[in-house]
Formats: sequence, structure tokens, C-alpha cells
Amino acid sequence: MTRSRWSVLALAAALAFPGLTRADDGKDGRSLFLARLISFEEVPAIAAPGTAMLRMELSQDGMTLSFTLTYENLTAAPLVAHVHFGQRSVSGAPMFFFCGGGGKPACPDSTSGTITGTVVAADVVGPAAQGIAAGDLATVVDVMRRGLGYANMHTPAHPTGEIRGQVIALRNHW
Repeated sequence: MTRSRWSVLALAAALAFPGLTRADDGKDGRSLFLARLISFEEVPAIAAPGTAMLRMELSQDGMTLSFTLTYENLTAAPLVAHVHFGQRSVSGAPMFFFCGGGGKPACPDSTSGTITGTVVAADVVGPAAQGIAAGDLATVVDVMRRGLGYANMHTPAHPTGEIRGQVIALRNHW
């Protein structure tokens, strides 16, 4: 997705949720994180029919990320879904999992569905090689606020990733 399309998505979210602004200042407070996952964002890009929408909200105290990941039309049931440390078009290592690893339950056995849950400091797996220690949720949030996190889902047909989307951050001032 082009930068201008992300700007339109951010504008639409801001209009739909009054009080939201870009959240790249790293200040404390509730934040909303969004991502649209598609196959063309994978590195290298692939052509597959699946899509997903990710919504994460950081608690007021900054200790919990609540998430909803709704996906459809994957080529097979997902093996894993998680968030990596990496800018657009660059591969990075996972920071935390929604399912299929990192102490989270197995992913649902369906090509379409919704995964919900929470992420806390104990769910952060690193990546130490990229400067994030296991358990360092504050740095993970900072990385995502800077637009340097991406979500993806892996399937048996595409074990290195079937759909991917850069996480964008919005600040909640309600």
C-alpha cells in the first residue's frame, strides 16, 4: 500500500474516531495501532487472496496491548501471526505473537476468522539482535509508534509470510 493510501486510512480513522492524531511522539497515554495486511506487502511480494485488519489498543498505564486480528481468504489456516521489528519492505525479527508461538495458543484452524487477546511484557520475545530485550514492552510500543513494526501471518503455502501490513499508530486523546 502506498504512503498516500496509508494517509487516507489514517484520515478515515481520525474522522471515524474524533480525538485521534498520529502517535509518533512516544508520550504516555492510550494509543491505537492499526494495520491492513495484504500479500503484496510481503518481502518479496506474493500474489495471494488473503487480507486482514489488525487493531491494537494500548492501555492507559502502558502495560497491556489489547488486539483484534480479523482475517479472511488465506490459502490455508495460519501457522503463526505476530508483529516484527522492521520498516516497510524490510524483513525483521518477531517482537511478539498473537498465535502460533511465543507462549500464545495455536492459531485457529480456519482460513477466515478473528483472533483476540492481549500482549503484556512477558509476551515480548525480543529481538535482542535488534536491541529489544525479552519483556521490554515499552520499547516495542516505541518502535510501533515510529512506524517500524509490521504484522504478518504465515501459512503452510507461504511459510515465510502470506500477508503483511505496516503498523500505524494513532494517539487517543478522549
